[in-house]
Amino acid sequence: MSNGYFSKQLKHLGSVGSDILIRIHETYTDLDILWVLTGEGQMLKEDMLHSQKIDNSILEDFTNKYTNENKKLKKLENDFDKLQTSLSDKEKIIGLYEFMLNGNPPITSTSSSVVNRLDA
Repeated sequence: MSNGYFSKQLKHLGSVGSDILIRIHETYTDLDILWVLTGEGQMLKEDMLHSQKIDNSILEDFTNKYTNENKKLKKLENDFDKLQTSLSDKEKIIGLYEFMLNGNPPITSTSSSVVNRLDA
Protein backbone atom coordinates (compact mmCIF):
# COMPACT_ATOMS: atom_id res chain seq x y z
CA MET A 1 0.00 0.00 0.00
CA SER A 2 1.28 3.43 -0.84
CA ASN A 3 1.59 6.19 1.74
CA GLY A 4 -1.08 8.26 -0.04
CA TYR A 5 -3.56 5.38 -0.01
CA PHE A 6 -2.87 4.68 3.66
CA SER A 7 -3.24 8.39 4.50
CA LYS A 8 -6.67 8.51 2.83
CA GLN A 9 -7.75 5.46 4.82
CA LEU A 10 -6.74 7.12 8.08
CA LYS A 11 -8.80 10.22 7.20
CA HIS A 12 -11.78 8.02 6.22
CA LEU A 13 -11.72 9.51 2.71
CA GLY A 14 -11.39 6.26 0.84
CA SER A 15 -12.61 2.71 0.88
CA VAL A 16 -10.65 -0.52 0.96
CA GLY A 17 -10.95 -2.42 -2.28
CA SER A 18 -11.26 -6.16 -2.54
CA ASP A 19 -7.83 -6.38 -4.15
CA ILE A 20 -6.26 -4.79 -1.05
CA LEU A 21 -8.20 -7.12 1.24
CA ILE A 22 -7.03 -10.12 -0.77
CA ARG A 23 -3.40 -8.95 -0.56
CA ILE A 24 -3.74 -8.44 3.21
CA HIS A 25 -5.27 -11.90 3.57
CA GLU A 26 -2.55 -13.54 1.46
CA THR A 27 0.30 -11.68 3.14
CA TYR A 28 -0.88 -11.99 6.75
CA THR A 29 -2.30 -15.50 6.85
CA ASP A 30 -2.44 -15.52 10.64
CA LEU A 31 -4.94 -12.60 10.71
CA ASP A 32 -8.64 -13.36 10.95
CA ILE A 33 -10.18 -11.70 7.87
CA LEU A 34 -13.40 -10.94 9.76
CA TRP A 35 -11.39 -8.96 12.29
CA VAL A 36 -9.75 -7.05 9.41
CA LEU A 37 -13.17 -6.21 7.93
CA THR A 38 -15.13 -5.43 11.11
CA GLY A 39 -12.60 -4.95 13.89
CA GLU A 40 -14.52 -7.43 16.04
CA GLY A 41 -13.43 -10.76 17.46
CA GLN A 42 -9.93 -12.14 17.72
CA MET A 43 -7.23 -10.52 15.62
CA LEU A 44 -5.36 -13.82 15.18
CA LYS A 45 -6.91 -17.03 14.00
CA GLU A 46 -7.61 -19.54 16.79
CA ASP A 47 -5.09 -22.09 15.50
CA MET A 48 -2.40 -19.41 15.50
CA LEU A 49 -3.20 -18.51 19.12
CA HIS A 50 -3.00 -22.19 20.08
CA SER A 51 0.35 -22.71 18.34
CA GLN A 52 1.68 -19.53 19.95
CA LYS A 53 0.76 -20.94 23.40
CA ILE A 54 2.55 -24.19 22.52
CA ASP A 55 5.60 -22.25 21.37
CA ASN A 56 5.60 -20.28 24.64
CA SER A 57 5.44 -23.48 26.72
CA ILE A 58 8.30 -25.01 24.71
CA LEU A 59 10.32 -21.83 25.22
CA GLU A 60 9.55 -21.83 28.95
CA ASP A 61 10.60 -25.51 29.25
CA PHE A 62 13.84 -24.80 27.40
CA THR A 63 14.56 -21.76 29.58
CA ASN A 64 13.99 -23.78 32.76
CA LYS A 65 16.22 -26.62 31.55
CA TYR A 66 18.92 -24.16 30.49
CA THR A 67 18.82 -22.41 33.87
CA ASN A 68 19.04 -25.72 35.76
CA GLU A 69 21.89 -27.02 33.61
CA ASN A 70 23.73 -23.71 33.96
CA LYS A 71 23.44 -23.96 37.78
CA LYS A 72 24.81 -27.51 37.65
CA LEU A 73 27.69 -26.36 35.47
CA LYS A 74 28.56 -23.50 37.83
CA LYS A 75 28.54 -25.93 40.78
CA LEU A 76 30.79 -28.36 38.90
CA GLU A 77 33.20 -25.54 38.03
CA ASN A 78 33.28 -24.49 41.68
CA ASP A 79 33.88 -28.10 42.80
CA PHE A 80 36.64 -28.45 40.20
CA ASP A 81 38.38 -25.31 41.48
CA LYS A 82 38.20 -26.64 45.05
CA LEU A 83 39.65 -29.99 43.97
CA GLN A 84 42.49 -28.28 42.11
CA THR A 85 43.33 -26.24 45.20
CA SER A 86 43.21 -29.35 47.37
CA LEU A 87 45.44 -31.25 44.94
CA SER A 88 47.94 -28.41 44.85
CA ASP A 89 48.04 -28.30 48.66
CA LYS A 90 48.57 -32.07 48.85
CA GLU A 91 51.41 -31.90 46.30
CA LYS A 92 53.12 -29.27 48.45
CA ILE A 93 52.75 -31.45 51.56
CA ILE A 94 54.19 -34.47 49.70
CA GLY A 95 57.09 -32.33 48.53
CA LEU A 96 57.81 -31.22 52.08
CA TYR A 97 57.69 -34.83 53.32
CA GLU A 98 60.10 -35.89 50.58
CA PHE A 99 62.41 -33.07 51.55
CA MET A 100 62.28 -34.07 55.21
CA LEU A 101 62.89 -37.77 54.41
CA ASN A 102 65.42 -37.57 51.60
CA GLY A 103 66.83 -34.09 51.81
CA ASN A 104 65.76 -33.52 48.19
CA PRO A 105 64.22 -30.17 47.24
CA PRO A 106 60.41 -30.24 46.96
CA ILE A 107 58.78 -31.25 43.68
CA THR A 108 56.70 -28.60 41.97
CA SER A 109 54.11 -29.24 39.28
CA THR A 110 53.40 -27.02 36.32
CA SER A 111 50.04 -26.28 34.77
CA SER A 112 50.62 -28.99 32.16
CA SER A 113 50.81 -31.67 34.92
CA VAL A 114 54.51 -32.31 34.24
CA VAL A 115 56.46 -32.81 37.46
CA ASN A 116 59.81 -30.98 37.75
CA ARG A 117 62.38 -30.89 40.55
CA LEU A 118 63.62 -27.51 41.64
CA ASP A 119 67.24 -28.73 41.48
CA ALA A 120 66.95 -30.04 37.94
